[in-house]
Amino acid sequence: MSSDGTSPKVLKLPEVLDLNAASRLHEQVLAHKGEDIDIDASDVNRVGAQCIQVLLAAAKSWRAEDQHFKVEPASEVFVKTLQLLGISDEALLPKEMLK
Repeated sequence: MSSDGTSPKVLKLPEVLDLNAASRLHEQVLAHKGEDIDIDASDVNRVGAQCIQVLLAAAKSWRAEDQHFKVEPASEVFVKTLQLLGISDEALLPKEMLK
């Protein structure tokens, strides 16, 4: 639930988030600028650093404006890729998903 009591918008990510998907992901995320958003990464089977970078930048931007931004649920592949890239804090995921 967002700070104003409404449910956040949900952006469902595709199975493949590779270099070719980065521009499209950027456009999709920007389309929700100014709105609270949940990113559903439950179907992600392959994710590249470029798409992770888009999500990290978005999370930082949303939080700087006191907007809700959360990636949850997330597939095991998504979580493991974050860990492989050294993203082990709560930059994108709730702490309990990073164990």
